[in-house]
Amino acid sequence: MVDVKVGDSAPSIIDVGWVRGRPLETFQPGNVYILVFLTATGGGCAEIMPDLVQLQEKYRTDGLEVIGIVIKWPTTAAAARVYVNAWLNQTCPNLNFRVGVDFTGQIHSLWMDPIHSVVPYSFVLDRGGKVASVHPIDLDDVVRKALDVSQRKATPHRRC
Repeated sequence: MVDVKVGDSAPSIIDVGWVRGRPLETFQPGNVYILVFLTATGGGCAEIMPDLVQLQEKYRTDGLEVIGIVIKWPTTAAAARVYVNAWLNQTCPNLNFRVGVDFTGQIHSLWMDPIHSVVPYSFVLDRGGKVASVHPIDLDDVVRKALDVSQRKATPHRRC
């Protein structure tokens, strides 16, 4: 196992089973990504969804892409897909970013196992596909720096 640190190249997300949005096999050069690991069983993950929707809306035209990865599924891929879809419909019907499920556990082992952390947990990737921040407190500030955009007027908190 490798510890994912700032400055490292981003590990793969190729084994993600996409539930919302079109599949993404590789991080595209020139884009900034927030990769947030979630679980559909905990309240903390549902609480951050409106903030992620707001960040995606605010910085989409600057090249930001938010990606949610739901981890650790003990059931079949089909059952997990149904459950995650229902959770997203209830939690955030106005979702504006991709969400995938780590059906195999491979993504979790590449990104999360080495740091032994709990979800929600996020990584910000810079325009070159390198890890710019690990679990930042202020996502907006880190994203602005990675996008190299000036301070913007705060947008009102948007509900999912």
